[in-house]
Amino acid sequence: MTSAQHRHRLGEALRAVKVFAGAALDVVILGEYGEEAGVRRRH
Repeated sequence: MTSAQHRHRLGEALRAVKVFAGAALDVVILGEYGEEAGVRRRH
């Protein structure tokens, strides 16, 4: 694998972690504040 390919894969991995962390944060925020915002969740 060339250095450029390695950097590309690293960038993709970091982007995936960033997206996952953002989604997890959204779940935490909606879980804590969803009822106040009028969000209804099925149980």
